[in-house]
Amino acid sequence: MMMMMMTCTDGNKGVVVDNGKYVRYTPEQVEALERFYHEYPKPTSIHRQQLIRDCSILSNVEPKQIKVWFQNRR
Repeated sequence: MMMMMMTCTDGNKGVVVDNGKYVRYTPEQVEALERFYHEYPKPTSIHRQQLIRDCSILSNVEPKQIKVWFQNRR
């Protein structure tokens, strides 16, 4: 299994959920997701869980939301 190296900066940890349907990410979260996307455009569930665990700025984001972000990004 490949080890991921991901550096994240702490900042505003907020994720805005509008009526449970729409998630708005902070610019810092988008930056972290974009950096990860360049290495893993189709991350496995293990990669996504590792991203959430290693990147504190994404700790309050549900794994399914991360999955949808990658699907939408592609």
